[in-house]
Amino acid sequence: MPQRLRHRTKPCPYCAEEIRYEAIKCRFCGEFLHGDRAQTRTRFGPSDPDPDFEEADPDLPDEQAEDDDVLWYGRPSVFALTGAAIKTGVLVAICWAVLKYRVTQVAVFVDAYLPKVNIPAQRLTQVEAWIDLGALAFIAAALSVLLWNILSLKSIYYEVTPDRIEWSRGIFDRRVDNIDMFRVIDLKLRRSLWDCLLGIGTVQLTAKDESDPHFDFIKVHGCRDLYDVIKEAGLEADRTRNVIHVE
Repeated sequence: MPQRLRHRTKPCPYCAEEIRYEAIKCRFCGEFLHGDRAQTRTRFGPSDPDPDFEEADPDLPDEQAEDDDVLWYGRPSVFALTGAAIKTGVLVAICWAVLKYRVTQVAVFVDAYLPKVNIPAQRLTQVEAWIDLGALAFIAAALSVLLWNILSLKSIYYEVTPDRIEWSRGIFDRRVDNIDMFRVIDLKLRRSLWDCLLGIGTVQLTAKDESDPHFDFIKVHGCRDLYDVIKEAGLEADRTRNVIHVE
């Protein structure tokens, strides 16, 4: 959950609730603390503020007040690319071995056991240059693909509110989609042994949504909390809208 800013506080002299130190009016009882109106009672009384008057919470900035409706937010873990990283490491290791063990060394080994093989030195040098260039190209391509996959994965952002599930993705072309919470009909949590060791997991949901009937929160941290949040929010949304899901 978003971390709130810390402010100096003091108790209200009228209702004893904690308010900001700089406040001139209590947001709980509606009493003015300074000035000519400090001793003036409102017509609703100190503990019964005007119901038609809605005062913004002075303890929170505007954006943080809006974030109060966010139940969960996060991004996929980079550990979701563990398999791709291992494959990239193996390919880089092979290419490094090709660069380390030169063609001329291999030719000496071949000549030792197959004397009849006769390859000109100029030919070996040319072949060696092409092999080295190819190995470097493979290393650069493999690392570039892995980096791109990491950037694409970390560009995904999930946000869960009481009303909907929203996610955005894309590096250059940003796209945003959402699923109404009352449309969620099934929820699953999937964790392998490796996921349990890393503290991540995948939350899968099925929804009555034409564009996204199946959606996955891919390898996220706090997956159990996310599962419980969506489950409770879904039940509350169903109760609010009187929705009954029929199999």
